Amino acid sequence: MSTSTPTPTSVAPAVDAVINRELVLAFAALLEYPVASLAAGARACEELARGESEPAAALAGRFRSFAEAAPLEVLQEAYTSAFDLDTLSPSEPTCYPYIGHHLFEESHKRSAFLLGLRALYGEHGFADDPSDLPDHLVTLLRFVVVCDDEAAVAELVDEALLPALVRMRAAIGDAPPANDCVSYQQLVGALALALGVRRPAVDLDAVELEWNRPGDSLGITRDTCGH
Repeated sequence: MSTSTPTPTSVAPAVDAVINRELVLAFAALLEYPVASLAAGARACEELARGESEPAAALAGRFRSFAEAAPLEVLQEAYTSAFDLDTLSPSEPTCYPYIGHHLFEESHKRSAFLLGLRALYGEHGFADDPSDLPDHLVTLLRFVVVCDDEAAVAELVDEALLPALVRMRAAIGDAPPANDCVSYQQLVGALALALGVRRPAVDLDAVELEWNRPGDSLGITRDTCGH
């Protein structure tokens, strides 16, 4: 997956209170379909994660070990196994990379979410990949890095990215990888931990997920989003 991504140098400083932009970019690069070795990027991501969360750095380190040892074809096979919903068995966690799927499954709410994202991207001059859906994890990560609207970034992180990532990580757990695709799944777990450091904890067992404003910027009217 490829998107047109400006550098984050012009982003309002207030956004730094919501996310570590350099770290989010590092995760986004690793979560694209691999077309070259990921070893250097994985090492950089692990180091950046260590500044936010030791547990996140530990999981990122497991992925780094895998990336250093795996040839490109193994990386590509592992990526496909980890992120293609159709390849996973009921006993394996799904890291299907579309955030709206984890929030709404395949419902009219996801359709509204997609439309809201397209409008939000257009409003901020962000060029996502027109051949893919706008709720792809990598697209959302790249958008929050360059968006200069602190409220929009906080909303996407708190009410879309973190809830979906927490759902994904809950299925993954923290056990050492038993196969290559789990290395990618644990990278998603590292992202969930790192992204949550600067935000209030998301407890899916204790609270229902809600969009906070009527007719909010994502195009969803106030309603319960949880399953």
